Amino acid sequence: MKHFAWLLLLVSTCSSAAELAVAEVHKATVPLERWFDGTVEAVHQSTVSAETSGRVQELLVDVGDTVPAGTVIIRLVSTEQRESLNQAEAALAEAKANLTVATNNYQRARELLDRQLVPRSEFDRVQGNYNTAKARVASAEAALKSARQRLSYTEVRAPYGGIVSARHVELGEAVHPGTPLMSGFDPNAMRVEVNLPQAVAEKVSNIRRARVVADNGVAVAPERLILFPVADPATSTVRVRLELPQRATGLYPGQFVKAAFTVGDTERLLVPASTVVYRSEVSGVYVVGSDGPRLRQVRLGNHFDDYVEILSGADAGEKVALDPVAAGIAAVKSRDQRHE
Repeated sequence: MKHFAWLLLLVSTCSSAAELAVAEVHKATVPLERWFDGTVEAVHQSTVSAETSGRVQELLVDVGDTVPAGTVIIRLVSTEQRESLNQAEAALAEAKANLTVATNNYQRARELLDRQLVPRSEFDRVQGNYNTAKARVASAEAALKSARQRLSYTEVRAPYGGIVSARHVELGEAVHPGTPLMSGFDPNAMRVEVNLPQAVAEKVSNIRRARVVADNGVAVAPERLILFPVADPATSTVRVRLELPQRATGLYPGQFVKAAFTVGDTERLLVPASTVVYRSEVSGVYVVGSDGPRLRQVRLGNHFDDYVEILSGADAGEKVALDPVAAGIAAVKSRDQRHE
């Protein structure tokens, strides 16, 4: 624990039951944290909308499904788009045929003009027909490309890999350009947004250290801390964004979490978390003295890595058993010996 300016002392004490390893309770300089509620957001979340008119023919995924990038998620009836494609292909074929005739006429007219067998006006007319035919081919090719694009819109694909979070249409429903179809998010990239009071935000901007704690108690250190450059005039708070590591959160959008921001340092009384025993709602440690280990109730505070804060029930310099099970056995034997 690099933030702690103290040394955990391990000593051994002998009893008639067993030799117990103990840790000396010491004061430690630890980060002073302020806790706030935060909301989890997905870095990549979006709603896919229709880009052409049609009727929903197939719904290939639903809410909760994991979808790789580029996967077809919805198919629309494509009859109209295919007819448009066929017409565009026919128009291009006609334009190319006309261009072939116009090219031959242009080449003959060019030869005759060079031999001065046709007037310039006749050549200009043939050349104009040739240029028009080329332009019609280019227009037909563009129309064919557009028709193919419209046909591709009838297969709606996932823009990135993720999880479907909402479905906005039903099978057989008519849609138009702009109609929302499905929403999704990438579960591998999450962030947390928190609103901080201005006084706290100023300290956070200097120290820039925080951690996010989920409901299961797992703490995640953000990879990046971003403070918005403006304050909300209605609440006088500053928004902070905590970007979490890839694939290491287990969080989901909309979830509420706790965010602890370091605003300074303070002294706390700490013991290893493994030394604490729990009896129903009561917590305690085995304090080892000259007469052996004795279970003593303590009031706990925050956790700091593998250590826990003692608010009351133990004093600095006292020794607590590192193995509560062995200490409990030794305590029972010691008590039995005293009663003999």
